[in-house]
Amino acid sequence: VGLAALAVGGCGVNGTSRQGRGRPNFIFILTDDQRHDALGCAGNPQIRTPHMDALAARGVRFENAFVTLSICSPCRAASLTGRYGSANGVTTVPGKLDSDERTIAQVLGDAGYRTGMVGKWHLDRTPQQCGFDSAMYFMSNGPYYGRDVIENGVEKTGEGYVEDYNAERGIEFLKESAASSDPFFLFYCPQVPHMNHEFDWPARDETLALYDASEIALPMTWRDDLTDKPPYLKDSRSRQQALRYGYDQAENVLRHWQRYHAAITEMDATLGRLLGAVEELGLDGNTYVFLMGDNGWFLGEHGFTSKVLPYEESIRVPMIVAGPTVRAGVRSELVLNVDIAPTVLDLAGVAGPAGLHGTSMRLLLGGRRARWRASFLYEAPTPTLGTWPLYAVRTERWKYIQTFDKAEPGRLAFEELYDLKVDPKETANLAGRVEHIEQQASLRAELERLRAELGA
Repeated sequence: VGLAALAVGGCGVNGTSRQGRGRPNFIFILTDDQRHDALGCAGNPQIRTPHMDALAARGVRFENAFVTLSICSPCRAASLTGRYGSANGVTTVPGKLDSDERTIAQVLGDAGYRTGMVGKWHLDRTPQQCGFDSAMYFMSNGPYYGRDVIENGVEKTGEGYVEDYNAERGIEFLKESAASSDPFFLFYCPQVPHMNHEFDWPARDETLALYDASEIALPMTWRDDLTDKPPYLKDSRSRQQALRYGYDQAENVLRHWQRYHAAITEMDATLGRLLGAVEELGLDGNTYVFLMGDNGWFLGEHGFTSKVLPYEESIRVPMIVAGPTVRAGVRSELVLNVDIAPTVLDLAGVAGPAGLHGTSMRLLLGGRRARWRASFLYEAPTPTLGTWPLYAVRTERWKYIQTFDKAEPGRLAFEELYDLKVDPKETANLAGRVEHIEQQASLRAELERLRAELGA
């Protein structure tokens, strides 16, 4: 199925909201740097995420959810517009959202929704310029405690832990919405588990005590010599920053796993407060909750840190959706961040703007079969965080990657091919091997088709 092959269905949703208008409410939680496996419900026995696990238990968890570009600003732009970065203008950090792009907040606002934004903001336009009626936010990343914030245009210091601040502001918006006759859309963006301004996860001692670093398993690709990967990666930021963290020593990798897990546990607790307020305010019967990561994060895999690169730890993220018409379970379809906007608009019964690249997941959420994409395009066309331009196509089983020369962006510099069924950790590059020539050619043609369809 092509990028825009399935249009938004425009269905209405029957149900009775507290606001009395029958239209559903939406909370879109976009966590920061949370890997697809950084959840207990995703099969990770080493992490404690009871509130996100509970959300998954009453909703749908998509085990094959991905972003179209694995970095902060592009993911936010893609999620809010339903369009790839090469189309909306944001392919790097900070990036500039094209002036004619319309966000989900603007479309819903025009349809009578109250729109609010809380937490991390990472676009050149302000939240208000992107259609949010109210915005309690901070720019980019910073300290976990005492963040400088902007509350509806007023600059101040948010006291205490940044995720407690976010939860309090989010609950304020929910209380105001519960008293309103209008449905609402809340875009809620934790900073955690992104590292703080000192490149650390400063979790509290009592939370760190829940995790014993000696019981954490090292990634199997920790000592990867990168023989099968683009040569520039040996000197890239992803590898060199990892070495500055001391990732050539096992204890430093394990220490980072411990602190990353602890930070997520603390963030999860604050999400519990927000989601608890939805129920306490009587909004749960008519509110959809979408939870997704903005990108993954390398914790020593292939000797890397950071993101952007097209390997699974970077591009694969958690996605959970719960709500009144959602049938609980686990789905394996390839879903993307650009699917969020068309899904919300479909559930709201609001027509979306032309040119959306995502597809409404409404049928999937209802437990029904749907004609769905068999592949998707991953793009990182602008060098960022030390990468060279690259594109990839991912299917259920295969991944094919093209890396282009940084100095000559039109010159193909390296190709990779991975059979994820037998090699899920992407250790053996099959590109150029005689027995896989046909598979490589097929995926190369698919990548070119998807790029042409996107206009990239």
